[in-house]
Amino acid sequence: MSSAAVTRELNDPAVPNWKEVQLEDTWPDSLDLGTFSGAWHFTKLIFGKRRPVSVPSSLLEQVAIPKYVLQEFHNLPNGNYSRRFSRGYITGFDISMLGYADVARGWIASRLKSCHAVVDVGTAGGKTGRAIKDAGVEEVWGIDPSPYLLKHAAEDHPCVKFVPGVAEDLPFPDKRLDGVAACFLFHEVPPKYARLAFASFNRVLKVGGKVIVAEPSEQQLESFKLKEFFGKKGWLKVYFKTLANFVHEPFLDAWHSHNKLELFENAGFAVVELEQGLPINYYHLEKVRDI
Repeated sequence: MSSAAVTRELNDPAVPNWKEVQLEDTWPDSLDLGTFSGAWHFTKLIFGKRRPVSVPSSLLEQVAIPKYVLQEFHNLPNGNYSRRFSRGYITGFDISMLGYADVARGWIASRLKSCHAVVDVGTAGGKTGRAIKDAGVEEVWGIDPSPYLLKHAAEDHPCVKFVPGVAEDLPFPDKRLDGVAACFLFHEVPPKYARLAFASFNRVLKVGGKVIVAEPSEQQLESFKLKEFFGKKGWLKVYFKTLANFVHEPFLDAWHSHNKLELFENAGFAVVELEQGLPINYYHLEKVRDI
């Protein structure tokens, strides 16, 4: 191994031994769903008003978690910070996406398969990272601010290196990587942090490095007439609009109103490929300069 490679490894984030990591239960983990009253209480939590997320103080001492993350995204009780519902989210997300999540992972992985070292940002359950690894990428990392999600991801996909972190402050040395994946990340990030995230991507990528982004299409939010339901894929538009209106996505509108081409250019990236459709838009970017 070269001295440069050794230095790089020394500066990489430490990968926790997830088998030994013990995470405290949070209040949703104590819900009794086996009784009528418990199930009814859970139903009210899902359909009721969103509440602030509570995180064990011991966890906050170990991991820096931005305030914007501490929301009940997707109507999950306590958001991504419970053992039980973080596991349920990993399963439920794919079901709710009707197979399109796997399509997105395949699209992303196919564009990164020539890379050597890639990070999947906002990895959640680690399935995108696993798809990238299966495409032949030698070194794949997964980053997420929820240790609860990461523990599940590490159990399911031990071939990927999972570490806590956020998009806007990736824990890697400069120019360490040649690929970044972001699958359904930016509609859950405030605009300020989206800009910081792309600056962070620029820092950790070599010139020529790739960023592959998949995000919900703005077509999900467009109004439609009843007769459109009977047109080609009309039911799909109705379904994803209903889904987008139901789940709690506080920054979705902000992402759709963002001037994305300006965002990419200011962060030193050029658009190589752009695919827009329902329910997902895809962006294949390449780093053309340092910022």
